Amino acid sequence: MQSKNPILTRVETYADISNPMTVQGTVQKSVMLTAIAAVVGIVLFFYAAFTGNVTLAYAASVVGMFGGIILALITVFKPETARTLAIPYALFEGAFLGGISFVFQLKYPGAPLQALLATFVTSFVLFGLYKFQIIRATEKFKSVVMSATIAIAIVFFVQIIMRLLFSSSIPYIFESNWLGLGLAAFVAVIASLNLILDFDMIENAAMQRAPQSFEWTCAISLLATLVWMYISFLRLIGLVRD
Repeated sequence: MQSKNPILTRVETYADISNPMTVQGTVQKSVMLTAIAAVVGIVLFFYAAFTGNVTLAYAASVVGMFGGIILALITVFKPETARTLAIPYALFEGAFLGGISFVFQLKYPGAPLQALLATFVTSFVLFGLYKFQIIRATEKFKSVVMSATIAIAIVFFVQIIMRLLFSSSIPYIFESNWLGLGLAAFVAVIASLNLILDFDMIENAAMQRAPQSFEWTCAISLLATLVWMYISFLRLIGLVRD
């Protein structure tokens, strides 16, 4: 069983006849992790806003981002740890969301709310399209979206390395021009389409009677995609404002 999420790249599972995972169980766990991340993010956002503590917001975003990535990578290589790491992962994601949202709010007032609405509406629409089989995760669809996801990951990895080591940036594509806007819009689209792959992963895993513990892996993957969507919309809105 493969996750098509940019963070959870590959997860192997096996059938469990006695205690298999279910779609309902996965949904419940996904809602719980999303709620935890949202509460932590909201509390941190308003605390930073009331205290004016920008340093805290930056620190929370950095710690949350790297903490979330590390825990996600652990679940990739050791899926059995997903049950234990799911809640800490949600806490890290909440810290990341709260911190980065406050930073964007300072520079682009109202942008976090706009990105949140865009994420909610897009998720609802894509779920409806998948539910009514208007969009299906065919092998070609999976291949295209996954290839684009890997390409985006490589570009952003190179950008991070250039920032850290040389205090520079990849020319043009990370600037407020038509090329930069085009890339940001493309990233937002690919991030959103990863939801279809997550829906398909959950459905297929349940059909193959994957072990119940795999529900936590799916929940982590779904939360990672939602966070990626939100950040993609947030960045796109920022570039448009510029």
